[in-house]
Amino acid sequence: MIHRFNWQILPLVLTLILVLVACSSELPTPEPTTGQSQDSGPTLTPTPITRSSPAVSEPTPSGSTPSGPTPQLAPSVSPTLTPVPLAGTGFQLPDIADTVDQVRPAVVGIVVEFTTRDFLGNLVSSFSSGTGVIFSPEGLVLTNSHLIISGASTVTITRDDGTQLPAEIVGVDRLSDLGVLRLPEGTYPFLPIEDDSDSLRVGDWVIAIGNALALPGDLTVTVGVVSALGRTLDVSEDVTLYDLIQTDAVINPGNSGGPLLDLQGKLVGINTAILRQSSLGSRSAVEGIGFAINTETATLVSRQLVESRRVRWAWMGAFLGDLVPELAAQAGIPVSEGVVVREVVRNGPADSASIQRGDIILSLDGIKVGTVRDLTRILRQEFSAKQEIEVELFRNGARLTLPMVLGERPR
Repeated sequence: MIHRFNWQILPLVLTLILVLVACSSELPTPEPTTGQSQDSGPTLTPTPITRSSPAVSEPTPSGSTPSGPTPQLAPSVSPTLTPVPLAGTGFQLPDIADTVDQVRPAVVGIVVEFTTRDFLGNLVSSFSSGTGVIFSPEGLVLTNSHLIISGASTVTITRDDGTQLPAEIVGVDRLSDLGVLRLPEGTYPFLPIEDDSDSLRVGDWVIAIGNALALPGDLTVTVGVVSALGRTLDVSEDVTLYDLIQTDAVINPGNSGGPLLDLQGKLVGINTAILRQSSLGSRSAVEGIGFAINTETATLVSRQLVESRRVRWAWMGAFLGDLVPELAAQAGIPVSEGVVVREVVRNGPADSASIQRGDIILSLDGIKVGTVRDLTRILRQEFSAKQEIEVELFRNGARLTLPMVLGERPR
């Protein structure tokens, strides 16, 4: 059967097609969503927040007048999030120029002349250089004792403005490697020594200033961090330095006696030593290990040197050794830490207190003693000569406490 097309309905069909095309062109193309319902408005692509980004205001509710800048819509693509650093991990190098300008008038270069005689009897001069810091308005200078201890004939101070002045040796102390000089009468810029060692933390920024290698021109400035606290360093057979600040601020010969500063320009230490080789041998290079004397020791020593030209260190008058836990266990000694008395000096403080060879010292005035270094540090920092203390001992299977009057360490 042949069907014929009804041409009379053609206008109606064309009209219907045009209506459908117009409606479909007005429908929005759906955007990818991230779990939000489609009727909640346009989806903003989140922008990662960094520590330096300005604060972002809350979205303005629909229909209200925005009070700030109109937010820009991000491109309608799937967002790629940048990890946001944890709080406190932002890293920024310190600006130390202003601090250096502020403190450098109190930092001085030191040149020491030593006069000796050669094998023919002729006078021969030699020189060493270092650094010092003026710590009083009267012109008292703190430096290292190893610069000025061995028969110095003249000491010349070079100030920041280039002027040179003679200096008098007030006193030196080998056990702390500190010495005090005095400039001619006058008024000087200075950095006070304040005992604030407890506020210093590992990781704090520090600045070292010194007369490195005696280079001509201005002082050398280096910056680093506090690498460790409470370090102990044997600098010679009979001198051990305690409670040192370890830093990776570069310290070179000539920096000795110079200040170690915090970022505010406060004196936190006196540079004293560096390590150049490790214990593994001369071929093992060592870098970034310098040491400074803390302000607690500097305050104690400088005060006594100014008052009496020497330091009166407390002294027990005994030869001591560490208690080895393994040997103590084998001997049936029920203590694992302490200091063994090997010998006592006749008529010394320990002898007068009836301390005997073989006694194990456990504490001094209630302060626990674990090693010889602990005991030495406690004697230097906690007690003074002529002070009476109580010594807790272990002897013949029992604990006992004896009074002892400390003496002064022989010079």
